[in-house]
Amino acid sequence: MIKKLQKIGNSRGILLEKPLLKLLKVEGDDSVEIVPHEDGLLIKKVDVVSAYREISKKHRKSLDKLAK
Repeated sequence: MIKKLQKIGNSRGILLEKPLLKLLKVEGDDSVEIVPHEDGLLIKKVDVVSAYREISKKHRKSLDKLAK
Protein backbone atom coordinates (compact mmCIF):
# COMPACT_ATOMS: atom_id res chain seq x y z
CA MET A 1 0.00 0.00 0.00
CA ILE A 2 1.34 3.42 -0.91
CA LYS A 3 0.27 6.44 1.14
CA LYS A 4 1.01 10.11 0.55
CA LEU A 5 2.24 12.32 3.39
CA GLN A 6 -0.21 15.05 4.29
CA LYS A 7 0.59 18.40 5.89
CA ILE A 8 -0.70 18.66 9.46
CA GLY A 9 0.32 22.02 10.90
CA ASN A 10 4.12 22.19 10.67
CA SER A 11 4.39 18.40 10.49
CA ARG A 12 3.51 15.63 8.05
CA GLY A 13 1.21 12.71 8.73
CA ILE A 14 -0.34 9.62 7.22
CA LEU A 15 -4.06 8.93 7.49
CA LEU A 16 -4.97 5.33 8.30
CA GLU A 17 -8.33 4.26 6.94
CA LYS A 18 -10.81 2.13 8.90
CA PRO A 19 -9.72 -1.19 7.34
CA LEU A 20 -6.12 -0.57 8.45
CA LEU A 21 -7.24 0.42 11.94
CA LYS A 22 -9.37 -2.70 12.10
CA LEU A 23 -6.37 -4.79 11.05
CA LEU A 24 -4.33 -3.23 13.87
CA LYS A 25 -7.29 -3.70 16.25
CA VAL A 26 -7.12 0.02 17.05
CA GLU A 27 -10.20 2.03 17.89
CA GLY A 28 -11.16 5.33 19.47
CA ASP A 29 -8.28 6.95 21.32
CA ASP A 30 -6.03 3.88 21.40
CA SER A 31 -2.30 4.53 21.07
CA VAL A 32 0.04 3.00 18.54
CA GLU A 33 3.77 2.51 18.72
CA ILE A 34 5.93 3.33 15.70
CA VAL A 35 9.19 1.39 15.73
CA PRO A 36 12.08 1.72 13.27
CA HIS A 37 12.39 -1.54 11.36
CA GLU A 38 15.04 -2.78 8.92
CA ASP A 39 12.86 -1.98 5.89
CA GLY A 40 10.97 1.04 7.24
CA LEU A 41 8.61 1.55 10.16
CA LEU A 42 6.49 -0.92 12.11
CA ILE A 43 3.15 0.35 13.46
CA LYS A 44 1.58 -1.67 16.25
CA LYS A 45 -1.08 -1.18 18.91
CA VAL A 46 0.31 -0.32 22.32
CA ASP A 47 -0.16 -3.15 24.77
CA VAL A 48 -0.71 -1.73 28.28
CA VAL A 49 1.60 -4.27 29.94
CA SER A 50 4.49 -3.70 27.53
CA ALA A 51 4.00 0.08 27.75
CA TYR A 52 4.20 -0.14 31.56
CA ARG A 53 7.37 -2.26 31.37
CA GLU A 54 9.06 0.18 29.00
CA ILE A 55 8.13 3.26 31.06
CA SER A 56 9.08 1.49 34.28
CA LYS A 57 12.47 0.50 32.90
CA LYS A 58 13.17 3.94 31.40
CA HIS A 59 12.11 5.92 34.48
CA ARG A 60 12.91 3.48 37.31
CA LYS A 61 14.92 5.98 39.42
CA SER A 62 12.21 8.66 39.22
CA LEU A 63 9.44 6.15 40.02
CA ASP A 64 11.40 4.87 43.02
CA LYS A 65 11.83 8.44 44.33
CA LEU A 66 8.11 9.12 43.89
CA ALA A 67 7.25 5.94 45.81
CA LYS A 68 9.05 7.19 48.94
